[in-house]
Amino acid sequence: MDFSPYLTFLIVSAVQTATPGPSTLFIVNNAVAHGWRRALGALSGDLLAIAMLATLSVLGLSTLLEAHPSAFLALRLAGALYILWLGWTFLRPARVPAGSSASKAPHSQSGTALWLHSFGVGISNPKAVLFFAALFPQFIPAGSGPAVLALLVSTFVAVKFVILGGYAIGARHVVRLLRRPEHARRRQMLTGFIFVAFGLLMIWSALTAG
Repeated sequence: MDFSPYLTFLIVSAVQTATPGPSTLFIVNNAVAHGWRRALGALSGDLLAIAMLATLSVLGLSTLLEAHPSAFLALRLAGALYILWLGWTFLRPARVPAGSSASKAPHSQSGTALWLHSFGVGISNPKAVLFFAALFPQFIPAGSGPAVLALLVSTFVAVKFVILGGYAIGARHVVRLLRRPEHARRRQMLTGFIFVAFGLLMIWSALTAG
């Protein structure tokens, strides 16, 4: 693969990843609630989801979805519903009176639960779905072999790990403030409201597209 197209792909990948979205919000919240090391561990779920989306794009799923708009609409709506549900999981503890044990807050989740949520955020991320369905195939040279495809996929995964890892590590500078009891509930509510807003925006975009 020529260096110039690869450099363009690298820049586009960095811009796409650095733009705030569900994955960014999720890892920052995890870093604040659990520490940046645990947040990076959970990030592997998101990265696996991204690798799967890229692989499906290479296998021609994007072309299949373009040929069947209803299937693509269903996929986008399913992702939006997941984002809405995830937002509700953040909002729900904030509505329970302090000291109540009726529900478990997101910060009490196990490592497995965090990883699964991270994977869900990655596989349903509207930015990632649209990127790999519409833009990613344009960077694949005609007649490319497995090595070029592996290079592009691994590059995107590496870029996402570096940028989101930077967000997670940077979050430690405000972690003491946001972990105070008087701020923790507000942070959880804000996170939940933003996820719900993302989900509603995804539904509106899907239903009004085209």
